[in-house]
Amino acid sequence: MKMKKKKSGPKIFFFAIITTIAILGGFYIYQISELSHTSYLASQKESEIKEIKKENSGLKLSISKNKNLAIIEEKVKEQGYNQETMINYVIVTDNNLASNQR
Repeated sequence: MKMKKKKSGPKIFFFAIITTIAILGGFYIYQISELSHTSYLASQKESEIKEIKKENSGLKLSISKNKNLAIIEEKVKEQGYNQETMINYVIVTDNNLASNQR
């Protein structure tokens, strides 16, 4: 009686191909997931950079204004002007105003 040998070569080959395809498919899905995550982080950082640039330009403008104000105050002091601390108001009624009647 002859025993038939089953051909296991094609089954193993088929199993190896399916396993390889599954592993490569999983790796591909992982790469796509990482790529989308990285892309999301990059766009988020770009929007943060835009906001920081806006804030930075506002701060530069503020510094420039403050420098100009300091220079003006310094020039006023050089010319001998003083800052008045007490202000007296003069109240004038309409009857006392000079009028230009001809």
